[in-house]
Amino acid sequence: MRRLWFAAQVVLAGAVLYFVGHSMARNWDDIRRSGAVISVDPAALAVSAGITLATYALLISAWRAVLLGWGERLPYPRAARIWCVSNLARYVPGRIWQVAGMAAMAQRAGISPWAAAGSAVVVQLLAVATGALVTGIAAPHAGKPLLVAGAGIAAAALAAALAWPPATRLLSSFLRRLSGRDLRLEPVAPGPLLLSTAVTTLAWVAYGLALYFFVQGVLGEARLSVFTAVGAFTASYLVGLLLVFTPGGLGAREGTIYVLLVGPLGPAGAFVVMAGSRVLMTATELLAALVMLPVRARDGADAVP
Repeated sequence: MRRLWFAAQVVLAGAVLYFVGHSMARNWDDIRRSGAVISVDPAALAVSAGITLATYALLISAWRAVLLGWGERLPYPRAARIWCVSNLARYVPGRIWQVAGMAAMAQRAGISPWAAAGSAVVVQLLAVATGALVTGIAAPHAGKPLLVAGAGIAAAALAAALAWPPATRLLSSFLRRLSGRDLRLEPVAPGPLLLSTAVTTLAWVAYGLALYFFVQGVLGEARLSVFTAVGAFTASYLVGLLLVFTPGGLGAREGTIYVLLVGPLGPAGAFVVMAGSRVLMTATELLAALVMLPVRARDGADAVP
């Protein structure tokens, strides 16, 4: 099972990189000739960074809601420290390191072992489900009724499955075969699960709003709507999220966002946003981790292993 999954990832990554590379090569002459007219607006960039940091706060709340659905309690400061620090592990190839880091730190903070590991998996699944829905609605060239309906049904089915005991047992079995680890999922209480799903969906919208202000901050009055920014960011992040062996989605996310923004921004503008948005994202992730790192749990329980 793991070999088949790895092979599927390789094929998917190859297809994405080929499509992205072909698109960039076709527009490379335009990039060289036109050049992007960069117009830096510090206020817009500060707003973009602030919204990005606020989005992290939303995602931390979504994770805590899943834990609450299992009867677990984790104070917000401790949850924020665990989330921000373990989030940096996604730059190590293989999504398992981020999940493992979050699970290990949560367990040290007093969360039961199965809930610590299971909650890290559930938030990833909810991110994929809600991201697919937002992409189907808002991504450039998307918005087709069948695509939106299909994404909505898939997202709703996955979210509902996390609250249904037979489905969680099947999902647990699949994850064990896929990862080779004893990952156990228990049904999440419907209320906290619905809250986590809604907050995660809102987080995608906030990420897109941050991208909108980032474009204004580096290109001035660029012709990019908030709706397009939400769709482009979500689609690109989702591609990087699904390619689990790419560290932090590097390459896949940038290439996807370039392809989706080359229409409204032009080749040069899309190239600047592609590179700059990664810098902003990494900088805010590092800032969040540095701010939260001094936070100590009682008796040092969740110290970094």
